[in-house]
Amino acid sequence: MPGEAPGHPAPEQGGAVAEYLAACQRFAVVNQEVELDFDFRNKSINGTVTFYIFPMVNDLEEVAIDSRQCDIDLGNVTVDGLKTTATFSDPYDRMDIPQQWQLGAHQHHSIKSWMRPLLPEQRPDVPITVREKDGLGCVPADRSIKVSLRPESMAKDDARRPLKIKAGKAEANGKLPDEQPGVKISIPFRSKKIRDGLHFVGLDDGDMRYPHVYTRHSVEPGTASCIFPCIDDPSSRCMWKVSIKCPRTLGDAFEQRLATQPELNGLEGGSRKRKHGDDAPIQPRHELAEEDKLMEMTVICSGNLTGEQIDPLDEKKKIMTFECDNTAAHQIGFAIGPFEHIDLWSEFRTEEADEKLGANAAKIHGYCLPGRGDEVRIACQPVVAAADYFALEFGRYPFESYKICFVDDMVTDTVAVNSMSFCSSRLLYPEDIIEFEIENTRKLVHALASQYIGIHIVPNQRSDTWLVVGIQWFMADLFMKTICGTNWYKFHLKTLSDKLVEIDIGRPSIQDLGNHLHLGEFEMDFMSLKAPLVLFILDQRMSKFTGSTGVTRVVSQLVMKANTEVGPLITSITADDFRRICEKKSQYRTEEFWKQWVMGAGCPRLSVKQRFNKKNLNVDIAISQLQGSLLAKQPQSLTKEEFWREFQEEIHGVYAGEVQSLFTGPFTVRIHEADGTPYEHYLEIREDDKDGTNWSIAYNTKYKRLKRTKRRDGANQSSNPGNKDIADDDVVFFNSFGDVLTSGQDETDWGLRDWSPEMQNAMDQESYEWIRFDCNFEWLCDLSTDMPGYMYLAQLQQDKDVVAHQDAMLYLLRGSRHDMAATIETRTLFDRRYYHGIRAMAAQDLPKHATSDLNYIGLAQLILMYRHFFCDKVVTKNVETFPPSPNDFSDKAQYSIQCAIPAAIARTRERGRCSKRARNFLLDLLLFNDNSTNVYSDQVFISRLLEALTTSLIPETPDPDHILIDSLKIDDDDDLEFKRFLEKAIDEIDKYRRMDEWTLTYQNVWTTTVLDCKMRLMKARVIPISIIDFVQYLQDENLDLVRLKAFECLVELGMISRPVILKLLLTYMTTDSSPFVRDRLFKVFSRGIAAIALGDHKPAQQDAPPAAVEEDNDGLIIEQGDAIIEAKKRDAVRHTDITSSLAALKEELKGNAELKNEIWKAFNSDTIGLKEKQQIMELCSAMFGPEDEFLVTFNYPRRWKVERVPSPVSTKPASTSKKKQLWVQFSSFFKTAPKTKYIAPPEPEPPAPEIKPPEPKKIKISRPSISAASTNGGPSTPSPLVRQSSISLINSALVASPVATSAPPLPKVAADSISVQPVRPTSSATPVAATAAAAVATPALSIIVPTTPATASPSGEAKRPKLPKKRKSDDPAEGGRPKKPKTGPARKVVKLRFKAWDRLKPATLQAIRAQASTAKATSSTIVATPIQRNGPSFPDSSPAPGTPGSSSQSQAKTASVPGTTPAPKARKPLPSSTPSAAPAPATSTPNGTAALPAKPTLSRKITLKIKPKTPISVHRPPPSSNP
Repeated sequence: MPGEAPGHPAPEQGGAVAEYLAACQRFAVVNQEVELDFDFRNKSINGTVTFYIFPMVNDLEEVAIDSRQCDIDLGNVTVDGLKTTATFSDPYDRMDIPQQWQLGAHQHHSIKSWMRPLLPEQRPDVPITVREKDGLGCVPADRSIKVSLRPESMAKDDARRPLKIKAGKAEANGKLPDEQPGVKISIPFRSKKIRDGLHFVGLDDGDMRYPHVYTRHSVEPGTASCIFPCIDDPSSRCMWKVSIKCPRTLGDAFEQRLATQPELNGLEGGSRKRKHGDDAPIQPRHELAEEDKLMEMTVICSGNLTGEQIDPLDEKKKIMTFECDNTAAHQIGFAIGPFEHIDLWSEFRTEEADEKLGANAAKIHGYCLPGRGDEVRIACQPVVAAADYFALEFGRYPFESYKICFVDDMVTDTVAVNSMSFCSSRLLYPEDIIEFEIENTRKLVHALASQYIGIHIVPNQRSDTWLVVGIQWFMADLFMKTICGTNWYKFHLKTLSDKLVEIDIGRPSIQDLGNHLHLGEFEMDFMSLKAPLVLFILDQRMSKFTGSTGVTRVVSQLVMKANTEVGPLITSITADDFRRICEKKSQYRTEEFWKQWVMGAGCPRLSVKQRFNKKNLNVDIAISQLQGSLLAKQPQSLTKEEFWREFQEEIHGVYAGEVQSLFTGPFTVRIHEADGTPYEHYLEIREDDKDGTNWSIAYNTKYKRLKRTKRRDGANQSSNPGNKDIADDDVVFFNSFGDVLTSGQDETDWGLRDWSPEMQNAMDQESYEWIRFDCNFEWLCDLSTDMPGYMYLAQLQQDKDVVAHQDAMLYLLRGSRHDMAATIETRTLFDRRYYHGIRAMAAQDLPKHATSDLNYIGLAQLILMYRHFFCDKVVTKNVETFPPSPNDFSDKAQYSIQCAIPAAIARTRERGRCSKRARNFLLDLLLFNDNSTNVYSDQVFISRLLEALTTSLIPETPDPDHILIDSLKIDDDDDLEFKRFLEKAIDEIDKYRRMDEWTLTYQNVWTTTVLDCKMRLMKARVIPISIIDFVQYLQDENLDLVRLKAFECLVELGMISRPVILKLLLTYMTTDSSPFVRDRLFKVFSRGIAAIALGDHKPAQQDAPPAAVEEDNDGLIIEQGDAIIEAKKRDAVRHTDITSSLAALKEELKGNAELKNEIWKAFNSDTIGLKEKQQIMELCSAMFGPEDEFLVTFNYPRRWKVERVPSPVSTKPASTSKKKQLWVQFSSFFKTAPKTKYIAPPEPEPPAPEIKPPEPKKIKISRPSISAASTNGGPSTPSPLVRQSSISLINSALVASPVATSAPPLPKVAADSISVQPVRPTSSATPVAATAAAAVATPALSIIVPTTPATASPSGEAKRPKLPKKRKSDDPAEGGRPKKPKTGPARKVVKLRFKAWDRLKPATLQAIRAQASTAKATSSTIVATPIQRNGPSFPDSSPAPGTPGSSSQSQAKTASVPGTTPAPKARKPLPSSTPSAAPAPATSTPNGTAALPAKPTLSRKITLKIKPKTPISVHRPPPSSNP
């Protein structure tokens, strides 16, 4: 179950999972009444919702109800007519970021956390079967309204009235019972800023469309509660009564009176005057025409219309009431507007059909905006026939009537709700447009099928959604088979199967996909592709068994049972129940089928090898499955179209399903043996065939191979009886497809050829004509065989199945170019007996054979084919011309060929360009097009000719560095001719763009085609990029499809990198009033971002410096070869791995402040809805890395103060005032500072460390001195030292051990006045060199201070806080030369208290406080005695024997080695030191170093009081030998 930990099921309580109990509210909604009042001018609604609930438990005290973007009148919420306590928290308040948060695009993760309650998280999916079994109740989505069931007037101990549940079914007359069971809860509400749930059209400034409003719906819960309070649970269904109050006419909606109506005055209009406090009247957006003001407003709603009346309080409004039963909240839909009604069922159903259907005849109504009634009749005529077909094939229509409402700005093409469907007006087309009728009809029929399965019968849980979607499209395709034919049906399914095999790589199973449909429509598109195909092959396998029925009878049983019985379990469907019914209806066991095709992912890839065993007269067939190995070797390539889906599945954890290594099931093989007889063999791939499947099929023809020849050869032999041979008695004559153009003259004229004698001999030696594998279409697989090409030719010409023809054509499409293949395809294209889809495939492959080695035979055959079918032959003065014939599109199959041949001619190439002959031929078709006698429009045909002409202008390999039209040479005849043709073709393309400005075409198809053609030419660098050609079509007055195409072209050209275009795109994407435009623009924007992620486009950046160039000694220049190879590797990885693509995208957009600002403005738009905000937020996470820091603004707290004021002078006599009065005045102010500074509580004491013996420490006080020149060749002036503390606490125990090597440089310390540092250990073995620290030019004062065992800091070293500022002179790394030490008069020691605690880092401050709380506060007095120094090397004076710091130690510290690293800059003098008036001459020490004379003044004592961070004990050293 969703939400359960794998392998650890939740504990069950009374048969229900504990997780389900926590998610459910223990009550059921029996009936819900909704009263809505629409205000068109303000785009708002208000009303009251009444619930009749039945508690599942006796102690239910509170119920939770869903509501979004609404204001609830909490004071008037009632329970059984009594006011009660209620609370409401609008979840949509989180749509806006708090003003105190200064966020940006980098804080997308914080925004996601803030909006998490709104996002479609994976909440528990409680099955309907579990609810009914255990009485769990309903599952609200938000629980934003909480209503107490105990009214305010009821005491706590009062018992409620007993409740009796009644049957939730309407009466026989369709009305609900008067007595409603359960507790009655009434909630008045009013809408706020409407973002989701409703869409108003034609009410904005400049929008001249007819005003109307309709409901919007989504897959996940949350949208229905945006319209009115409800239980937004798809599985909670009840009876509904919806009353909608709306204006009577269009003029009333805008409060515009007719010209014949005088302005209302007096008492009649008194009630309509604005009262005090009312809002000012809104000025009309545009003045309506008089006939438009009289248009009647109509309400189209789910259910049956039960009443319509004039509002008794306002005669300009009317109330329409609808009732329906067994409906969930998200299945309630309605539309209000001046709709035109078309009675479809009476216009298109004959009396015979009506009598045949009887009560099963469904009443179908069409609704559209004024002026489009004829288009509705054209588009919906097949829907009536589909309703009749479904009634006879599957059962009665489950509702009283079916309503089709066409509205504007729909995101999806169709949306099904209870007893009606919303359809986009884009599906409508006039009678003379024939290109979209099959596609649009299939969508409309699918909407009707959704009423049977999806609305009336719902899935039990999300994982069963695939079954509902599959049955819907399965039913629709079965009806389309009746009007389009069996060939269309099989060709359509084969095309979908090949597409599924191509894209079903790394995708989840269709059962798991039901939990991820909220990610985007791409998941539903994949489910709509695979689910009906799975049901189709299931139907094929079930139908093979004798006496069994297919999927059609199973669906019919489900529908008939749901129509006759009542109950949630009857009207819900589970995959397990469907599977059991299938097994019951047939003898086919479905366990393995379910595991492989429903719960598994991927499609099998079969490799079939066949051979004839002459010894045993058997046909040996070996089948191996390669789906596992091929997927591992060939990673799926990322494209711009798939980037957003891959990213969504990556961040939401949608993992690929398990691909079966072995698919099993029945497999039918049909062998067409030598005598032409087909033999079918029903085989099966079993589980034990893991190493491959091997079959040996007996050969049935026991005689010698019969000679088979074509009918025309037989005719030639019959005309010459003298040449007849006795052996010719065995010849079998046959008719076949493709036996056209067989005469010698035709072969010469068309450039056809026959098989070579060697190939003909090989064909004669074969024992069978061809083999059809999976001839019953029971597998969705990629099947490759080793059959030779002549067997595929026999299959193409002699098999009657269109799928066999398609397989043969796919073999030719995958093959290499060959003149024999061109001959086969030419004859296929010429033969009109083939299905037009097969002929179009032949035309598609012929350009492959237009090469120089084949003498460009493919181009000649295509031109000859078009002239034969669609041109007239005119002979003038012995010159043959072939002008195009007048168009005649009455033969729609032939019309598809007329469109396919020009597209194929445009793809032929000769020396890198389309040949002059082909280009002129295409241009002539456009120039001499004649549609005067055609009953159908040629608008779409011309657009396809424009596309073909554009393709012919694009070279095979475009030059990325030059514009083709500018680089053509005038002195070259070919270039000059191509340039003139290019200019002429572009003028012709622009002509149709200008014609579309005054001749309106269907959906401005000419304008959109021209924009696409120009984009392709600019992208191929044929013509220079001109942005104005596209920007001029971005105005709001243009059709939505035109604006979308203009934006798409700009993004394809890489203009998204320009800030102006980027800002314009994001502004339209988040402020346009049409949700359809916003949705399509987001897809365009995401493709632009995907192009940057995949490296197709580069964002706008500053010019990078030229790459470094290396040159070897031989003069060979290597331009960073390794770097180029690595860049290519990274580019290849980013095209296959989504993680690498995202990393590359973040790197490309790093520092793009313009994009960050604009995408953040787009996110904060108040027009977009929840889904759009979520998409932008997730897009930010793809483009920018997360940052946890952002500013937060807080308001000062408001405080009040009171002051006494003088009492006012009383006008009354003094005798009347008996009481004393005190007058005070209250005033508010903002508190800007706390009363006391906040002190963080001390951290708990750390564990006591291991107690160590006390270690003596030394305090060294340095004072300034003058350094003398050394006598050993060293530098005369010592290098500057790293600035150390004025007092250092040195461990004397470590000083006694000198080291033999140079000490490493001292670490950099802060510029504090006092710091404690341990002395590095030294070794006494050998003298050490003078370190940088020993070269200081000042004497030192040394005092031995042994430490006591105390609590040490964690680092073993006392630390002092760092000062906030550091002077430049204190930085040892600054500057490259030593600075002269400062000398001057003595400075006075001043003790200052450290007060900058608030400027320290929090970690440092906490460490100081922790040490202060754990350390014992002690104070000591330390007497520092100067030590005699002998020179610049500063040897220590010899203390008493046994005292640390003996002469060996001093000598080791002062030893100087030439060539040592210069020391840092000199230390500054201690403020308390006494400067010397003049330096004494330096003396030489025995070791050769200079020394300063001893100064008697240094013997004075200095008393310092310090509070060490660790407790220490003061030990006075013994008197030194040298004072």
